[in-house]
Amino acid sequence: MSMNKIFDFRVTNAPYFAKGDGKTDDRQAIQQALDDAFKNGGGRVILTAGKTFLTAGLVIKSGVELFFEDGATLLQSGDPSHYVKPAGEGYEPYTPMFGHNFSPEIKWSHCWYKNYPLIFAPEGSRGFAVRGSGTIRMMEVTDPEKIIKICPVGFYKCSDFEICDIHITNYHSYAIMPFTCENGLFRNIKITDWSYGNGDGICMMNCRNMRVTGCDMYTGDDSVYIFSSYRDPRGSVWWNSNDPQPSENIEIDNNHLRSNHCKAFGMILWGIDCPDLEKVEVRNVYVHDNYFETMGNWLWNPYSDRGGYPPVTGVRFENNRIDGIESNFFETQISDMTGFRSMAHLQNGGFEQGRCFWAMRKNGDENSAGVNRNGEEPYGFIDLPEKGDAALYQGIYLKAGRPKLFKADVRSSGDACRLFVRSSDTGELIASLDFSNTSWEEKLLPFTVPEDGNYRIGIERGDASKGFAHIKAAVLGTQDEADGSVSVEFDRGKMIFKY
Repeated sequence: MSMNKIFDFRVTNAPYFAKGDGKTDDRQAIQQALDDAFKNGGGRVILTAGKTFLTAGLVIKSGVELFFEDGATLLQSGDPSHYVKPAGEGYEPYTPMFGHNFSPEIKWSHCWYKNYPLIFAPEGSRGFAVRGSGTIRMMEVTDPEKIIKICPVGFYKCSDFEICDIHITNYHSYAIMPFTCENGLFRNIKITDWSYGNGDGICMMNCRNMRVTGCDMYTGDDSVYIFSSYRDPRGSVWWNSNDPQPSENIEIDNNHLRSNHCKAFGMILWGIDCPDLEKVEVRNVYVHDNYFETMGNWLWNPYSDRGGYPPVTGVRFENNRIDGIESNFFETQISDMTGFRSMAHLQNGGFEQGRCFWAMRKNGDENSAGVNRNGEEPYGFIDLPEKGDAALYQGIYLKAGRPKLFKADVRSSGDACRLFVRSSDTGELIASLDFSNTSWEEKLLPFTVPEDGNYRIGIERGDASKGFAHIKAAVLGTQDEADGSVSVEFDRGKMIFKY
């Protein structure tokens, strides 16, 4: 992301004259510098080295960088009269909530969900940054019921931002809360000295195209997690999860994450009530070169009576040290996982849930693989093979021994594509069946895997150099050689049929 640095706005200089003595309310001076930078088409607002700036909520807008010089500190004010919120083109005072929770009727109804963050970006903001070698220090805890709990950094529906090199300390909420955001970078962030329970690190709710790298965190609760959510009852005027997007294309690398009593890394999968599960799926997550002291997932949704959790597809673990893994991680059914076992059964074979559980290998063209849901009956497709290989598949953990049967309805443009089974680890082709029929036909691919492991099962280009291939009604079963029956296992039962 390229930031506009033509204009520098030092908050201790004229016309702002922030004191930086840790006692004077500097919110208005800093906010004026932030607003001037925005009005000038972007710029850098500088917090002067070695100074402590007492402030309540600040609003950063598109194209603006808040830069901490060495030793500069933002200190949260404990005076409720210092707090404002965005209102039209300006700001208006509001009375923040005190204490830990705002409602006894809603589980985990923490006040920072209602109070505006210390550093907040309005909905639609893009191209902003918080950087530097300084510290965000939240207010001291003397009486838990009289403390103003706010998130140090938070925003909703923003894009193209960076939060880098800062230190967050003495916090008593979630430290960084990007909700329904995209194209974000969190780099070299240090989080220490949580002062109260529920002190999470980075909570990425319904976010896409995110990277968390080089961070060192010791948190009171979950350190870094991917959060799939729909209609969370804790939503407020500054955020909600009513209009979710998939949590996808997320990279977590080169971090040291520790939690005092919960998960250093994991996923919170609470979006199951969404009518379109594709919107709450977790997809394409790359986790590598980290040290996690613990890892696990949250599968139980306290705000839903419906069982289950959103789909998870394409999670790759490489070169991590993980000291402890909770059993809930292994209970999570994940399609096409690397480094651990994938799910045990093929799911969403009829594409009723769109692309959920189906991974895609595209050839450089965004439309070379996907799911068509526009007609009466949805189907998966690969297209444009002349631009390179394309595939649509699920990643399944299979055991060697008993013969398997992959059954699906397929059609093509007349060019030979194929059903396939490949090793996820080596890419070795285990079994394949070419087809070139132009109308829907049922095809059967029997196979036996040579060893226990993760395998990819679906359709790919094969020898085709043009055209397309479609698939629907996909089923994976285990053959009984004695009577020819095929049993198909699901999470909640089994179906048996014969050919």
